[in-house]
Amino acid sequence: MKHAFLIIAHDHPEELKKLIAALDDSRNDIYVHIDKNSDFDLSQFSNITQHSKLTLIPRMHVTWGGSSQVDVELALFHAAYDYGGYRYYHLLSGVDYPTKDNNYIHNYFKKHDGKNFITCVPDISRQRMRYDQYHFLQNSLIGKKRNLWKYLDFASCELQKKLGIHRRHSGDLIRYINWVSITDEIVAILIRDKDSIHKQYRWTYCCDEIFLMDIIQQYGLENTLADQGNLRYIEWVQFSKRDSSPRILTIDDLPALERPDILFARKFNLPQSESLYTALRMLNTTFLGDME
Repeated sequence: MKHAFLIIAHDHPEELKKLIAALDDSRNDIYVHIDKNSDFDLSQFSNITQHSKLTLIPRMHVTWGGSSQVDVELALFHAAYDYGGYRYYHLLSGVDYPTKDNNYIHNYFKKHDGKNFITCVPDISRQRMRYDQYHFLQNSLIGKKRNLWKYLDFASCELQKKLGIHRRHSGDLIRYINWVSITDEIVAILIRDKDSIHKQYRWTYCCDEIFLMDIIQQYGLENTLADQGNLRYIEWVQFSKRDSSPRILTIDDLPALERPDILFARKFNLPQSESLYTALRMLNTTFLGDME
């Protein structure tokens, strides 16, 4: 069973290299998108794998919260699907790291073959506005900033609602954490429908947390969702009233990462995570991958 690991990176090249090295296995291929806004020296990623095929896909400008996030995920899925032969596709960030060795990961997915690993989260305020109205400024002028354009965007959405402009007239929108592990069956649907998905989610806000579950609902595949969620450990911290982000993981998080249904974690930053990297490498070097 071959796996494709799809990585979205925009900074922290050393952490990205550690992630690639941990995934370097003959049963894995690795596809990486490096944000066009970053100043990565791409030459440092030449010939850094010994066993996996490493592909850097064409770079795009990706804006936080913009529909460009949907586009880059589809581009990664498409690149891997075109090459073919993968049973599972794992979407990771460049500051993720596996908490188990490759034997454990492959045994785990073999044991749960056919399940899709996605974590759905409760509705949030104004969630429907993310999709239902047009966010014309998000990709070009806003991103994660709370600026004048952001308030103009919100005002525009309120005006659209008063004018009766709704992109979706019925049905629930289910929000999920966008880092997922999904089967070739789901990816085949995404590739077949990619043009309509691109059109449907153009000028949306944070819909990289909506489009995949929308597809799963449309095709009646909810029964394929695993109870374990997305197998990722992410600790969110509310830095301000309007800003929450994953906190940096340290050696203190090791006990949580040893849980059997945690296969990946985010986020790792040097130097704070150096001891945790070392501990996980030592653990995974001695672990034989026996799931029983």
